[in-house]
Amino acid sequence: MDYQKILVGVDGSQQAKAAFEKAVAIARRNNSALVIASVLNVDKYVGTSIGLGKAYINEAVENDLIADLQKLVDGYVQTARTMGVANVEGDVVRGNSKIALAESLVDKHNIDLVVIGATGTNFVSRILIGSNTQYIVQNGTVDTLVVRAPNTVK
Repeated sequence: MDYQKILVGVDGSQQAKAAFEKAVAIARRNNSALVIASVLNVDKYVGTSIGLGKAYINEAVENDLIADLQKLVDGYVQTARTMGVANVEGDVVRGNSKIALAESLVDKHNIDLVVIGATGTNFVSRILIGSNTQYIVQNGTVDTLVVRAPNTVK
């Protein structure tokens, strides 16, 4: 099957970098469009020691976080172009990262393949909020490729 439009989620982790590299290789091989996305998931910070969450986060902090994610995505977009992907775009959104990567971004960009790192969170976060990857594999509506970064701790 040739994929026409590929979505890769990035968050700054080694797993996301490995997923990005795999997505670029697939996009080049299939002459596919590539969407590089990151999601500001404010809800995941509720109850953590850094004190963020909808009740605590102010607009300036949220805008700074969005700006940081935009820089991350813009860097990946530029790298993808340098690596030979002609049709590439970035998207930074606010919301639930699981739903965004499994559903809303898939629908928004007409995606037919999602590429995601095996895990971008630590063990405690996976227990408390669950794994994005697990959710996307179980609930996604398109093919999903899970990429493991080399030398990652399990």
